[in-house]
Amino acid sequence: MVDGASIHYLSREEEGAKNPLIIMLHGFPENAHTWEGLMAILPTTLDIIAPDLPGYHLSSPLPSETDYQVPSLIGRMAAFIEKVKKGRKVILLGHDWGGAIAWPLAAFHQTLISKLIIVNAAHPSCFTRAIKTSSMQREKSQYIATLIDRNAERILSNTDFQLLKNMIGSCLFEQKSSYSRELLNDWRDPETLSAMLSYYRQMPQQVPQMNVSKKVLDDIRIPEIFIHCPTLLLWGEQDDAFDLSVIDKIEHYVPQITKRFNPSASHWLHREKPEWVRKEMIDFLRA
Repeated sequence: MVDGASIHYLSREEEGAKNPLIIMLHGFPENAHTWEGLMAILPTTLDIIAPDLPGYHLSSPLPSETDYQVPSLIGRMAAFIEKVKKGRKVILLGHDWGGAIAWPLAAFHQTLISKLIIVNAAHPSCFTRAIKTSSMQREKSQYIATLIDRNAERILSNTDFQLLKNMIGSCLFEQKSSYSRELLNDWRDPETLSAMLSYYRQMPQQVPQMNVSKKVLDDIRIPEIFIHCPTLLLWGEQDDAFDLSVIDKIEHYVPQITKRFNPSASHWLHREKPEWVRKEMIDFLRA
């Protein structure tokens, strides 16, 4: 339990050992099982814990809508890490929304995290700058308008979650895998779906419409979030959610960053290219 809500997690840990611990934070609209392929091929000299984010899958929904605001989520996940780390060195890995939490968590809880690994998740400062300056990024982010609509749950349900299926890759559902069935069960649960959408509804900076005025864009404030631990950024270049402008000048905020790009992978790099991700992670952790 963390602040009155349970956080369910998958784990692979060696009893009594003091292996480095990787905490894996998944994104929208997935759950912790997205990491199973990668978990299976990482060395056993690494302990792994992959939680369902608060409100997702088997983790408890949070009491209030405002509990899904980023500062609250950061505090909750930092408390979770404190509980499970048990003296081990922590490497934080985040994808998508898991990355959106991991970036500031590493910034504001520096003593908790030894190294940071990000998979296709924009740094908050760089993302905010990109939606101010890049019409391509604003266009790619317009899907968020559907997710924050007050009728979003009904819209998604009435279309059999086609938007979410398209986001995550329709082929996953054509295969009728156990993971795709699990995701559909999550989405069809009204309480879980509402919790998942609350992450978007409580975003600190909503995405402007395409025809927004220059004044509105000029008024957007870019947060100053600095990461001082060694950081590995892994990026699938065929990302439908992010334009590469979200990586521009990231070194200003993350001076110890290593960037690796996979030209053929999409936003779901960790599922599409687990062997490539594994190699890059191992090289980074050995450095």
